Amino acid sequence: MDVLGVLGWAVAAAAVGCGLVGGVLFAFSTFVMAGLRSVAPEIGAVAMASINRHATKAPFGSLLLVTTGLVTVLGVVAATRLGDAGMSLVLAAAVAYLVGGIGVTAAVNVPLNDRLEAADAAVSTSGPRSGEASSSGGGAGGARVRPASPTAERDQVWRVFLGRWVAWNHVRTCACAVAALLLTLGLVTRLVG
Repeated sequence: MDVLGVLGWAVAAAAVGCGLVGGVLFAFSTFVMAGLRSVAPEIGAVAMASINRHATKAPFGSLLLVTTGLVTVLGVVAATRLGDAGMSLVLAAAVAYLVGGIGVTAAVNVPLNDRLEAADAAVSTSGPRSGEASSSGGGAGGARVRPASPTAERDQVWRVFLGRWVAWNHVRTCACAVAALLLTLGLVTRLVG
C-alpha cells in the first residue's frame, strides 16, 4: 500500500470501475441491441424496458453509483493538485467519464428509457387492441399520423429508440474507455514521476 498510497488505490479502483461500466455499455453497443433489433418490436421493446428496470439495481446500479462518486472525488482532488504527477490525466479522465458517460446517460439515454417504459406501460394497461383507426389526421397534407393504438405507439417509440439510444451508447462506451485509459496513465505517471 505504501507505493500507491490511498490516492493511487483510489485512481486504480476508479480505472477498474470505468472499465467495467464501459464494458457493459460495449456489450450493448456490439451485440445486445443487435439481438433486440433482430426480433419483433413487441419482443425487443418489452425486453429492453425490463433490462432498463434491472440496470438501476445492484450490481450494475451500485457499480455505476460508486464509480461516479469515486471519479467525482478524484476530479476535485486532481483539480486542486494539478502540479502533481498524473493529476492532469486524472482530471481529464473525470471530465470524460462525468460528461461523456454520466452526462450523456442523464441527458439522452435515461429520457429515451423513460419514454420506452411509458409506451410499454401504456400497452400493458390498455389491453389487447387491434387495428383501431386513427382519428387524428392523415391524408396527403404531410401531417404526421399518430399511431392508432398504444401498441403502434410503442413500436414507433422503439424504432426511434433503437437509432438514438445505440448511437449515444457508443459515445458513453468510448467516454468510459477513454476515462479508464486516462486514469491508468495518470496512475503510471504518478508512479514513475
